[in-house]
Amino acid sequence: MGKDAMEELTAMGDLIHKTWVEAGVVAGLVVLVWIIWRAVRRKPPSPIFESAVCPDCGWRGQVSRYAGRCPQCNRLLGEQKARRRP
Repeated sequence: MGKDAMEELTAMGDLIHKTWVEAGVVAGLVVLVWIIWRAVRRKPPSPIFESAVCPDCGWRGQVSRYAGRCPQCNRLLGEQKARRRP
């Protein structure tokens, strides 16, 4: 192998390394922007579900606004907006 061929291979290796580094930086920036976007974006409150804590068993989670019950002890939770039939 001549001196020119060695220099060409070295230059090609440097170019490949530089390309991978640039691709990694771009991928890192995309991930960073995605994380920030997800943190800033706020979801509107659900018209159907609300967060609740059961005072009896301490369960925490989301229950229906209309007929929410604790899944562990079956106690009524939430606003109970459902109308009862006469």
